[in-house]
Amino acid sequence: MTKDATHHAQGGPRNKGPRQLDATDHQIIRLLMENGRMSNAALAAATKTAESTSHARVQALREAGVISGIHAEVDTTAIGRPLQALIFVRIHPGSREELQPETERLAKLPAVLNVFFLGGHYDFVLWVAASNPTELRAFVLHDLSEHRAVASTETSVILDHRRGTNFNAQFEQD
Repeated sequence: MTKDATHHAQGGPRNKGPRQLDATDHQIIRLLMENGRMSNAALAAATKTAESTSHARVQALREAGVISGIHAEVDTTAIGRPLQALIFVRIHPGSREELQPETERLAKLPAVLNVFFLGGHYDFVLWVAASNPTELRAFVLHDLSEHRAVASTETSVILDHRRGTNFNAQFEQD
């Protein structure tokens, strides 16, 4: 079963290919990125559309796979994991077939927030949260470096970050 078919079987949208988006669609996307819990009434008011139109547009964006989910943004400090880091990982050239299973294994570990596949010097990067430097070090040593497919890692501690707030804005003027 393909990833798309699996996601659809689990109740998620099926990507039907590219969809022509207009300024209202882009505005809806931006508003939901800012507040995924925004009510349909508030969304309709902000986009100056009828509630039924707003609802239909959100549904169409979901069905087209443009909106693939709404997620909680968790303050890792509030849950006892204040130390965040990006860990860049290279896989041994002879272990490329293990790239997908390795990232799937890592994505299930409690410290991992996201896994990103990369082009370039590294194969993927992990965004992790740990309770302290000792826990982060143990993660790198035991969950990464001891695995036979991992050639090298480079860890960068995140000092602060900002979430993008204007990702879709240039399209709203169409």
